[in-house]
Order: sequence, then C-alpha cells, then structure tokens
Amino acid sequence: MTLKYSETFYSAQGEGSYVGIPSLWMRFFLCNLQCNGFGQKDPTDPSTYELPYETIDLTNIDNVFDLPVFDKGCDSSYTWSKRFKHLITDKTVEEAVDELQAHLPHGNFIHPVTQNKTHMVFTGGEPMIKKSQPGMISVLEEFARRKMNNTHVTVETNGTRAVTPELEEFISNRFYTTDEYGGMIPDSLGTPEWFWSVSPKLWSTAGEKHSKAICPEIVGKYAEVSNHGQLKFVVNGSEESWREVEENTKLFREAGCNFPVWIMGVGGTFEGLIQTEATIADEAIQRGYNYTSRVHVHIYGNAIGK
Repeated sequence: MTLKYSETFYSAQGEGSYVGIPSLWMRFFLCNLQCNGFGQKDPTDPSTYELPYETIDLTNIDNVFDLPVFDKGCDSSYTWSKRFKHLITDKTVEEAVDELQAHLPHGNFIHPVTQNKTHMVFTGGEPMIKKSQPGMISVLEEFARRKMNNTHVTVETNGTRAVTPELEEFISNRFYTTDEYGGMIPDSLGTPEWFWSVSPKLWSTAGEKHSKAICPEIVGKYAEVSNHGQLKFVVNGSEESWREVEENTKLFREAGCNFPVWIMGVGGTFEGLIQTEATIADEAIQRGYNYTSRVHVHIYGNAIGK
C-alpha cells in the first residue's frame, strides 16, 4: 500500500483542547471542501474572492516547505488543489512511518525523562476521505508492529465524511477494548484515546454552503464510535457567524454529539489574526463557548511544517 500526503512534521498542537502538546503530524492530500471564503471581504460572494493559491508562480517550487503562507482562502490549499499535485509525497507505509519516526526527538512517542506522550495527528486536506482512512489504519498498525503504540490519536476533520466500518472496527478494537464489566482496559502506556477534532465550515466565514458542510448525522456517528472530541468553529465576529454557530451546535447536539465547543477567529497570518482576536474571545466566553487562539500562527506565523 502507498500513501499520498503533503507533509509530515513534529510541532506543538496549536488549537483547542490540547494546545501545547508535542504532536507528530501527517497531512493527507485531497479535500472535499475548498473554504475559499476565509479571509475575504465578503465570504459569501465568490465573485469578489482573491485566491493567492491560484496565481502563485510555481515554476521554481518543488517542495511544500517553499510555499508562502496563503492569507486568503484555505491556508492549506496545497493539500487539495490540482496545481500542487507535483508536490505530493507518494511512499509505502513503511517508508512513510520511517519518515514520521525520524521526526520524533527520541525516536518514540514517550519521552525517556518526562514520560510525556507525543500525540499522533492526522490532518489534511481531509483525512476522513474514504481512500485516506485505510492509510491512517496502516500507519498506526506499522507503528504497533514496531512496538511504538501511541496512546493518543487526533483526527482533524471537517465532519462531512462518514467513518467506514473498517475504521470503526479498528478504533473499537485498538482504542476502546472493555473488560467484562464494560470498563476500559488500559495498556502499559495508559488508556488510549481516539480524539475527533471536528471543524465544521460556516457559510459566513468559509463560504461553504450549509447543505454540503454541515453533516450532523456523520458527526453524531463519530461521537458514537469515540465520545472524545471537540467542535471547533471559525468565526469572523459577524452576527451571522455567531448565529450559525448556535444553530449548528443545536443540530450536532440533536444528532448525539456533545463534544465541547471551541471558537477561533479567522486569520491565516499573525497580522490578520490579531485584528479581531480579543473581540472574538470576549464574545465567545460571554456566549458560553470555549475560546482557542491559533498558537502556531502567533509563534511561527502559520509557516508550513509548523
């Protein structure tokens, strides 16, 4: 089996519940959404969009790490636009895991002194696209074959692609084995966790239509498979974006997903993020939501590989 992905890297988690946790990342290629509305003057009017990823000169770019930060549209458009197909990494599972393992400072998920655990993060693009789900399973199985059972996996998803029976079975068997009384059976490294980081895309900020981007039944199934996760909405501070968050949260709750709700401000660059961050943070907590910054944007400027 071969894997198609855009990049792997080691960095701190920058958003949500696990901010600051050392994490090993695999960013799959392909996505079913485009989110071209991010950073635009009017996210709901495609005729006004400015999309740097469509106009950048790629003549001398042969590596994703040579790309600039895109401040309008999807900041990871290089993971799905056909313009960047020549930058895809195509490796066997064993080769990909060699690459991932080489990123780990001590070659393992457990630090030898602190015993802190590195999280494994699958992102995209969209890692829940049907053809990517076997890739996640294969990577984790190869780590297990090497006796490197990482106990925490995060999947960063837009929440529009259903979990396959194969992935559901894998999660159940590998992460949530129970004893005869229904209690969790921890392994030698502690109780494993499969964590869904679901970021539903809003019409008022991402320019994605509700009928395509909001799929409560699919996310409800995620919560059934593993009840560990978060809902993470990106808002621009407009009343419409807050209305969408509230209405969609109700839909997810009705579908059985009770993940905590986090709010982030729009901003693919540090300069863009700080313009509205304080106002959005204040509004989020007044409305009863958790607020998360984008720490990697503050520290690294949202650079690729960070």
